[in-house]
Amino acid sequence: MSKYDVIVIGSGIGGLSAALTVARAGKNVLVLEAERQFGGFINPFARKKFWFDTGIHYVGEMGEGRSLYRQFENLGLMDDLKFRELNPQGFDRYVFPDYEIRLGNSIDNFHHQLSVDFPSEQVSLNKFFRRFKEIDRSLRELQRKKDLWSTLCLLPKIPQLLRLKGYTYKQLLDQYFVDPRLKAALSGPGGDIGLPPGRAAALVMIGVIAHFSRGAYYPIGGSKKVRDTYVAHLERNGASLKRRSPVERICLSQGKVTGVETTSGEIYHAPVVISNASALHTLRDMVGYSNLRKKPVDKVKRARYSIGSVCVFVGTSQQPSEFGLDDANVWNYPSYDLDSLYQPVFEGRQMEKMAFFLSVPTLKDPNANHAPQGKHTVELITFAPWKAFESWSGQQVLKRDAEYMKLKNQVGKRLLVAAEKYLPGLEANAEVIEISSPLTNFSFANTPKGSIYGMDHIPNQIGSGRWGIRSPLDGLLFCGADALGGGIAPCVTSGTAAGAEAIKRLK
Repeated sequence: MSKYDVIVIGSGIGGLSAALTVARAGKNVLVLEAERQFGGFINPFARKKFWFDTGIHYVGEMGEGRSLYRQFENLGLMDDLKFRELNPQGFDRYVFPDYEIRLGNSIDNFHHQLSVDFPSEQVSLNKFFRRFKEIDRSLRELQRKKDLWSTLCLLPKIPQLLRLKGYTYKQLLDQYFVDPRLKAALSGPGGDIGLPPGRAAALVMIGVIAHFSRGAYYPIGGSKKVRDTYVAHLERNGASLKRRSPVERICLSQGKVTGVETTSGEIYHAPVVISNASALHTLRDMVGYSNLRKKPVDKVKRARYSIGSVCVFVGTSQQPSEFGLDDANVWNYPSYDLDSLYQPVFEGRQMEKMAFFLSVPTLKDPNANHAPQGKHTVELITFAPWKAFESWSGQQVLKRDAEYMKLKNQVGKRLLVAAEKYLPGLEANAEVIEISSPLTNFSFANTPKGSIYGMDHIPNQIGSGRWGIRSPLDGLLFCGADALGGGIAPCVTSGTAAGAEAIKRLK
C-alpha cells in the first residue's frame, strides 16, 4: 500500500502520539522511522543485560486527573502504562558547594524551606511565590482554553504574560532577590532545559518548576515499556510502521503536500504529513528553502538550538542506597554562578567546573528488569558543546577514529570522577560503561548539532517564537520539541494536537 490518510515522519514520543491519535480515529496512518528502532529519545539500549534509558528520567503531571495523565488516558494507554511516584518529599536534589535543597510535590514546602534557609529574603520570597502561582494559573488556563468566552476571561491576565515573555529568568529573580545563593537554588531546575538563569526564558522556568512541583513520576518498565506500549497500540489500531525508512523529501504539488519519498526511492502518498523531525531538518532538507516564502526561511535560519550532552551509562554491582542515594535525581552544581558554569559550553568548550545530573533508574523502578538481580544502573549527564565534537560528524557511526574516542572518554572520565562524590568507587566497580556525546544524539536522533531539547528555550523562542503544530505549507504539520517545547509533556501535547488537526483536515 502506498496511499495513506496521514504520514508521520519520525517516531519520538511526539510522532507516536500523533500517529496513535490518527489511528484511533480510524484513519490510515504510516509511521516512517529512519533508525533501526522506534522511539527517538524513548528508545533504550542494552549492554550485558543492563538496560539504559536515553530520554525519560522523570515526568510531571502524571497524578490521576493531571494533564499528562489525561493525555495518556485519552490515547488509551493507561490500562497498560503504570507510573511510580518518586519521593514526594524531594525527587530533585540541587546540590551546591555548601548548600542543598530538594524540590518535592509541594511548591509551598519548597517556599517554606527556602524561607527557613534564607530568612532575610522571606518577604521577597512571599512576593515571588505569590506571583509564581498567579503566572502558573494563567499559563494553565491559557493551555486549557476551549472557546471564545474562556479566552475573553483570560484577557486581564495576558498582559502580565506578555510582559514576562521577553524576560530571562535572571531578570525576574533580580526583581526580588539579592542573595546569589538563593537565586541559584531557585535556578536549579534549569538543567531540565539546559540553560542558566541569564539565558532561560522566565515563563519556561516557571512552567518547568510548576510542572514538576505537582509530583514527579517514572514509568514502570522504563522508556522501553512506554515505547513498546505505543507501538503495540498503533499496531492494534491498524497503523503501519516502518523502520530504517529515512525520508529524503516531502512531495509537493502547487504548494500543497502530497506525500513523501524515502532515501531508497519509495514514494508514499498522503494529503497530510506530520513531521516529528526538527523544523530545521524538515524545512531545509525535506522541503527545501526554494519551496518556502522568505519569512519561514528566515525563521529557520535564525533558530538557535539547545545544548548537547555527554552521558555515561554505568552498570554496577554497587548498592547506591548504601551511599545515601534514593530515587531522587541529583543536580550537582559546583558553583552558585550558574551562568559562568555554562559559559564555556556556549563558547564551544567543555565545562571547566562540571555540573552534572545523576539518576539511578533501578531505584526509581526497583522491580523492573533494568539490571540483573541485585545490580543497578546509574546514568550521568553533563552538558557539552557541539563545536568540540563537530569535526568527527562526517565519520561513520560507531567507527569514528581514535581521537574522537579519546575526547569522548576524557569527558566521560571527568564525569565518573565527579560522580565519586555520591558513589565512591563507581568506575572501579563498574561492569558496564557506555559513553555518548552530542554526535550520538546527531547520529541516532538527527537532532541539530546534537541538541537534546530542540530549539533553545530563550525568550524569543517561546510561544510564537516556536513553530506550533502548523507549518508554512498546506498539509504539513509539526510535532515534537520545536513545536511547543522540549520534554515529554510538551512533545505528547504537540503530537496529540497535530493528530487532532490532521483528522480535522481530512473531513
